[in-house]
Parts: sequence; structure tokens; C-alpha cells
Amino acid sequence: MKKIFLLLSLTALLFLSKTAVCQAVTDTPIVHNLDPTFYKTSLLTGRVIGVNLENVQGVSITNIRTSEKASTDSRGIYQVNAAKGDTLAFYIAKYSKDTLIVGSIKENLNLIMIKRKVDELPANHSESDFNRARRADNELYRVLEKDAKLEGKWKY
Repeated sequence: MKKIFLLLSLTALLFLSKTAVCQAVTDTPIVHNLDPTFYKTSLLTGRVIGVNLENVQGVSITNIRTSEKASTDSRGIYQVNAAKGDTLAFYIAKYSKDTLIVGSIKENLNLIMIKRKVDELPANHSESDFNRARRADNELYRVLEKDAKLEGKWKY
């Protein structure tokens, strides 16, 4: 009888101590000690060109973290406040939506907007159709990026 009582007492004590620990954990406030310079924003500049290497005016650019918006001017140039690691979303009607992650504030963030074949696939597309379209999109982007560099499109 003493063994059963001792076993039950130990079980109850173990249960109560786990409950107390869990309660202490759930009552502990979460403190965020982020470095204030972590999200230090700077004015980021970039250019958006289209599939014919033309400047694209009126592209809507949104910083996803801050919701700040900007748009491209007649030369395809935009300026938006951003920090390293921010995601910028680019949208204009005749091209596919695109996103870029800010790597360095000191460098211009340029983009070539294309109408992706992947976005035009039917809902019931096969994996091979998707892979074929993605390869075609990537190849088009590589060629356009090379041509843009050769023509000096990124200098402004």
C-alpha cells in the first residue's frame, strides 16, 4: 500500500511540476531584441525594361515589408526606400508579375519584365509542360539580360 501511495505521490508531483514549468513558459513575455540598424532603409534606385529592351513606364513597385509604393518614370527608373532583405513586387498589366529581393542598397536593382510562358499554362498542365515553359522563360531572360548589358541599358 505504501508503494502505491508513493508512486501516486511521485506521479502527482511530476505532473504538477510539469504544469508549473509550462505555466511559467506561457506567462513569459516574448522580447524582441532586434538591432535597430537591421531594417535601416535607404533610397534604392533601379530601372525596369521590357522584352524589346525598351524602358517600361508606369510599373508599380511595392516594398512588401513596408507597403511603400513607387512607380517607374518615362526612362523606366524608380526609387523606393528599402532595406537589405526586403522584397520588392513589380507589376504592370502586359507583363508577368515579378519580385526581387534587395541584396545591397548600394547597387541598383534592375529588372527585365517578360510575359512568362509558365503563367500562361492551363490549370491542368503536366510537370514536363511546366519544366519546358520554365526553361524557355529562363533562356529568354538570360538572352535579354546579356543584350541589356551589351547595349548599356543599366547605365543611367
